Amino acid sequence: MTRTTLEASFLLGHKLVTAERLIQWGARPPVVSRLCQLTPKQSVRLFKWVSGCSPKQGMLPYDDNWIVRSATNNIHASLFLGIIQDLKHLLSISVISADQFLVAYALYASLMAKNKPELRQAAASSGHSPILDINRAWYLIGQFAAGELIFKHCDTCRARYLGLHQRHISFSQCPICEVWTDRSGRRRWTSLKSKHKRNA
Repeated sequence: MTRTTLEASFLLGHKLVTAERLIQWGARPPVVSRLCQLTPKQSVRLFKWVSGCSPKQGMLPYDDNWIVRSATNNIHASLFLGIIQDLKHLLSISVISADQFLVAYALYASLMAKNKPELRQAAASSGHSPILDINRAWYLIGQFAAGELIFKHCDTCRARYLGLHQRHISFSQCPICEVWTDRSGRRRWTSLKSKHKRNA
């Protein structure tokens, strides 16, 4: 076996191991294909082997406005993409590899597992899962790279949070400070309408 063949075998093996880890975290075949440079057929076959079942049908989470659906969504997206940006800055890179994506997502999941009081409360009151889905996390990276998302800093709590680029200011408020709780216990973004309801 030549050196070139050995290197190719090692590279393929590394891709398969990375793909397996992605699937174990819940990544669907299209995400695995893009991150690991595998064919769709290879990704589906590997998914079935790792998970023991066929992959979920339907589209991936392509909701461009997901981060402004709720303050909780924004908190989770901001934490994850903040980790991604810090990792890119630390490594002086412009594009995240599959391995680096896994490191960032595992770190995010670890932070969620620690049950920070404010994050636990936000997740419980909204009824959302405390963990950002890995497929949506991958899509958020693409949104950020395309310039659709931008980071902002809150002057009050100093938090770094995400806003939609070229949107009205109500879509880029701090998800920690600019929220209020309605009668059902759900956290809502502050707006002129919500302020009126809160003060009524």
